[in-house]
Amino acid sequence: MAEQGGKLSGQMIKGYELRDLIGSGGFGEVYRAYQPAVGREVAVKIILARYANDPDFVRRFEVEAQLVARLEHIHIVPLYDFWRDPDGAYLVMRWLRGGNLRDLLLRGSILPLSFVRQMLDQISAALEVAHRSGVIHQDLKPDNVLLDDQRNAFLADFGIAKDLQALEADDREAQGPRLGTPAYISPEQVLRRPITSQSDIYSLGIMLYELLTLQVPFDDDDRATLLSKHIHDPLPAIQILRPDLPSQ
Repeated sequence: MAEQGGKLSGQMIKGYELRDLIGSGGFGEVYRAYQPAVGREVAVKIILARYANDPDFVRRFEVEAQLVARLEHIHIVPLYDFWRDPDGAYLVMRWLRGGNLRDLLLRGSILPLSFVRQMLDQISAALEVAHRSGVIHQDLKPDNVLLDDQRNAFLADFGIAKDLQALEADDREAQGPRLGTPAYISPEQVLRRPITSQSDIYSLGIMLYELLTLQVPFDDDDRATLLSKHIHDPLPAIQILRPDLPSQ
């Protein structure tokens, strides 16, 4: 659902007419926009100037834009355009009308198994392409899986992903803190160990558990305790919450 009160709504920026504010966070905002030159709706992600002009953040932005632009798969949200100026950094992406998996989970209704299977097949295929290109997403969660009108799933937001091909010559112990969302983060990210495609597969498994049960397997208000559970606690048996699920 679109948010209200987007301060840039109605403005024209580099050929894109910004319309509804559809999301906001610590780094910036996302608008539904219209591109008159080709007659299509798009999503424009705007990164705040205080980050866009920071050298470290600039490097992350450039990595995000270039790696997403080169990943070509039907279930990866395509990047149409990107640029940076003193007012911010901008990513122009395909506009998907179906919201995201988080929206579905918030409705509180058990999702059909047929939909969950389809989503798993589509996102797994997208990840396979990314992993073959040396790209690890590192922040898989329902918020980053977008949906179209037919509820097909599309992987989005590689904003904190690392291009492992570009890091091959680097000292992996000096890569810096592992990023991610605590409820979905992999043990190796918590422990600051080398990241591989297995990290994404772990997070995808956590997300699958949530789609089937409407709750994440590990949860705690204290961040440190939550991260510890990913390392030390066994995965709670899904049959306890969903005894109706088939064994295979």
